[in-house]
Amino acid sequence: MTPATDLEAPRRPGRPRDAGARRAILDATLELLAERGFHATTMDAIAERAGVGKNTIYRRWPAKDDLIVDAFAHFTAVLKLNAGPSDDVYSRLLEYSRSLARLNADPLASRLIPGLLGELQRDPAFAEAYAERVVGPLRDPIVALLELARERGELRADADPDQIADMLLGPGFVRMLFAFAVPETKPSYPDELVEAIWRGVAAPA
Repeated sequence: MTPATDLEAPRRPGRPRDAGARRAILDATLELLAERGFHATTMDAIAERAGVGKNTIYRRWPAKDDLIVDAFAHFTAVLKLNAGPSDDVYSRLLEYSRSLARLNADPLASRLIPGLLGELQRDPAFAEAYAERVVGPLRDPIVALLELARERGELRADADPDQIADMLLGPGFVRMLFAFAVPETKPSYPDELVEAIWRGVAAPA
């Protein structure tokens, strides 16, 4: 990555921080986590990879865990889904499932997840921050969308939005972790998954 020339220049009051620097730092964090693991990914290494000074990082993130959580939020931002009253729920679930499949197929994801799972088990404070700032913003809109569908009578009255969200999110994640033990995922897999779930939870015609 080519460092910008003015990243460390004094900033006028109210001047927006350099979005390019922020993205470079987040990308560098993910790359190093995938290459070296959590403990070997230092602020010094991130600054060097991103082409910025450490002060540029510490102005945004006071601790490494804060930066790592934001890096994962940046990586999974493609999955963000905002529910609204006029949503076509089935189409939105298809959109989400396809985006999730593309994310799970990213080679970077398969290199990041094992280390992430270990860190979540090792560090309760990190796990709490990750749940609040990464998992919640990705999962909560799906649950809200399904609750909306149930209220509109599109789902069975006894359908549980939390369970449906689990059924949507879980299979692709398992296939990514255990790709060596399951058949190769077909391009049609995300659509077929939504169809299988929908047949079980949709209200009778």
